[in-house]
Amino acid sequence: MNWNDPRLRLSLKELQETLDWRGRDSRVVRAAFAWSRCKKRWMRRVKQVFARPPEGDASAPRVLFWLAGGMGDAAGARRLVTAYRALLPNARFDVYSPLPGVARMLFGADKNTRILEKDNMRFSGYDLAVQTCLSAKFLHVRKDRLSRLAPAFLPVLERAQAAQDSLGVLLEDPFLTEGVLGRWLYAQGGRRFDLLAYTGGTELPHNAQERLPADGGVLKKFGLEGEAYITFHDGTSHAQKVGRTRPTRAWPAVRWCEFVRLFKREFPQIKVVQLGGHNSPVYEEADICLVGKTDVTELPSLLAGALAHADTESGLVQLAQYTDVRSAVAFGPSSARFFGFAKNENLAAGPCGGCMWTTADWMMNCPLGHTPAPCTERVSAREMLEAVKRILRR
Repeated sequence: MNWNDPRLRLSLKELQETLDWRGRDSRVVRAAFAWSRCKKRWMRRVKQVFARPPEGDASAPRVLFWLAGGMGDAAGARRLVTAYRALLPNARFDVYSPLPGVARMLFGADKNTRILEKDNMRFSGYDLAVQTCLSAKFLHVRKDRLSRLAPAFLPVLERAQAAQDSLGVLLEDPFLTEGVLGRWLYAQGGRRFDLLAYTGGTELPHNAQERLPADGGVLKKFGLEGEAYITFHDGTSHAQKVGRTRPTRAWPAVRWCEFVRLFKREFPQIKVVQLGGHNSPVYEEADICLVGKTDVTELPSLLAGALAHADTESGLVQLAQYTDVRSAVAFGPSSARFFGFAKNENLAAGPCGGCMWTTADWMMNCPLGHTPAPCTERVSAREMLEAVKRILRR
């Protein structure tokens, strides 16, 4: 995206003004933002008093990355962490995620990176503290130390700070406004990592270049060593409470059953392995069910050993980008143009899809009130099978 395009800048300004107008007319909105700002200031002061500063060499920069969101968001943030690691080779990185296993999986192999288990860190103890999700936001910057210890990093720091300042209220509280900003980015023709690159001050590839290490012992543990297999994931995540309601981006259960039956009819020599968290439904059609049986750190190895992966737009697809496996992905409310990767087979839902961020609960309820969401249902089992076959032919 060309962030200097006058039309883009005017559109962004209009979005900021619209939020300001609505907030000015709503006591509830004003109170919510005021409470959020007050709570954050209070929490920062408490942490400054009670939290210990990070230990380490005072002559090396100290960087904190706070990874907000789920596994997919953390996997996306890896691009920025990797870019900053290359720009700050001598720095000591601390990484915090509400899902510690995800942080260990993504960054645990780096000897200069420490995974934090609790969110009791003190931002002022770092030279740079960054919160990431769809965008990057600096929580604390010590420019004087960074100027002295990492002068080559300064242009990136200054570009990132200018970009974040230009977003104004839209980055004041990302938890309240990131959906609005994401919907705007999608409407402007942007893609998943455009905003993260802009607010991070550096170019980021949409398609991942690096690979996560794979452990052959994981395949042996689950009886997959030397086996030809594909993996599939129902589309529900560990963070979602499914109950009777399936997430709008989850492919219908009847489609998964039909797809597995069709695949096994054509490829009886290839095993079908189901992945998923504890709340994912189990499909008897799978040859091996690993739902709720794997540690998150084992997922890269399982994906890396597969011939193909079938899924909806989910965290596992984001994670698979750091392996050599190609995915066949059924899109519904999530946009194939926005989230899709070049190496994958991206199955777009059609004219009714791409409604992400339209409403606050779009991930669980169709914005038009349909049950189930018709956009995801438009992708047939035969289409998924043909997509997987194209991957196998490669």
